[in-house]
Amino acid sequence: MTKTLITLDGPSGVGKTTIGKRLASELNLDFFSSGLLYRVIALHNEKTNSFNLNELEIVSNHPVVFKVDGNVYEETNLYTPQINTKSSEIAQLSEIRVVVSNVLQFMFNNSAAGFVVEGRDMGSVVFKNADLKIYLDASEVTRSERRIAQSGNKETVEDLRARDSRDINRNNSPLIIPDDAIVINNENKSIDEVIKIIKENLKLQ
Repeated sequence: MTKTLITLDGPSGVGKTTIGKRLASELNLDFFSSGLLYRVIALHNEKTNSFNLNELEIVSNHPVVFKVDGNVYEETNLYTPQINTKSSEIAQLSEIRVVVSNVLQFMFNNSAAGFVVEGRDMGSVVFKNADLKIYLDASEVTRSERRIAQSGNKETVEDLRARDSRDINRNNSPLIIPDDAIVINNENKSIDEVIKIIKENLKLQ
């Protein structure tokens, strides 16, 4: 049986997770946000002052629970200003990106029907041969409003701007529009409209 692989790339606050979860649910595929892996590695480093990762296991996906070298971390603990900054910083480290890529490849290989995965380099680096690559975009104003609402005013416009700069300008796997990606600006589009566009393009593959 052929598996379906859809990547969602784009900057922070563009709606990748919201759209990815909805899309995966409607297509009966697994979903995962690659950013969670960078976040849990950042939290593990904060707790242990180490990047040694002998064991990284996803114990549960609903809700997401990780075990890293015997330490258990829940998704609810991964969203703090400190982790926001730290995860973006460690995402520039090639050795960390290799770990994340390997985990995601393993997850796809072990998925039943397929995978919807979101991030910054999913279609450009991690899954270059994805069945469908989507790049979501919106203005900085709209994205910052979304992030501020999602974070309960814990993340500022300056935080988003700094993360954008790190993601776009890093030497290793910078944020770019992947080759063959469908670009969707969802500035004035509803989730339903975006999902419809993605499904229509999937049928054309």
